[in-house]
Amino acid sequence: MFKHASAVGVDIGHNSLEIAVVKMNGEIVAADTRPLIQPQSKNVLVSEIIRAIREIRIKVAADGMNPICVGISAKGFIDHKSGIILGPDQGIKDWTNVPMAKIVNSETGLPVFVGNDANMMTIAEHRFGAGRGYNNIIFVALRTGIGGGIIIDGKLYMGVNNAGGEVGQMIINFTGGESDLGIRGSYEHFASATAVVRRYREEIEANGGYMPKPLTCREIFNLSYAGDPVAVKVIKENAEMVGIGLANLISIFAPEIIILGGGMSEANDDYFSMIKKSAFANSLENCRSEVLIERAALGSKAALLGSGYYSLNRLAGKTL
Repeated sequence: MFKHASAVGVDIGHNSLEIAVVKMNGEIVAADTRPLIQPQSKNVLVSEIIRAIREIRIKVAADGMNPICVGISAKGFIDHKSGIILGPDQGIKDWTNVPMAKIVNSETGLPVFVGNDANMMTIAEHRFGAGRGYNNIIFVALRTGIGGGIIIDGKLYMGVNNAGGEVGQMIINFTGGESDLGIRGSYEHFASATAVVRRYREEIEANGGYMPKPLTCREIFNLSYAGDPVAVKVIKENAEMVGIGLANLISIFAPEIIILGGGMSEANDDYFSMIKKSAFANSLENCRSEVLIERAALGSKAALLGSGYYSLNRLAGKTL
């Protein structure tokens, strides 16, 4: 039955909501993206999710398709068993301890399964993307923050309370500043897109300059490509930091492959090469001897695809 079945996949982003109908083989047969009104609140966001699910079901019904479940990808900690978004609130009003599965099930009549977005991306890359064919995988999402997921012996490692895989919170410099979660010297604090923006501003101001408006991480990368010396310095530093975090993961897990996703993974080959150089230079030889470091293959659709595939497997009673 599940071979030809489909699910509705939902990915809750900071600024947009993505939704698709996903088949078990990874095919996305219909998709839509809609902006989210800022600032967000639980009631408005949940209403938008339910509306989006209703509309895409109507759309695919015209082609004779009837999704049998819903998978929802959300940031933060998730009670996977009960489908509750525990938090943190992600800047969304009342966005803690949200019984998302129960709410959406009551409105749609479909079984609903909720997962952490980085875990959903990990599942998708393992099954359909850069991790296909590998059984021991580390996925790292380089973006505003740093998320991650871990596949061990072909299974997603969840840890106690389904809280495993938070690679962004490992400490790489205890004397460094605190992250927004209060962890001193975290990988996320030093290596994320937010860190790139902060370091560029610090370097400009240290040299007597002034930034009339904040630049985005992408804009700083573009400046580095154009040869801006401050941007070049900051991006080189960032690549070193990203690599140090990967080196820790290599020496602990000795994975077959590390997959880098998120917006920063789309930077040019020079940046990627600097990351690899740092990772291999700072890890144990026996642990790094066979590891690959590759870009994610599925881009922004990974969490969407992963959530749909995850829900179909959960409905079938399978463990991913």
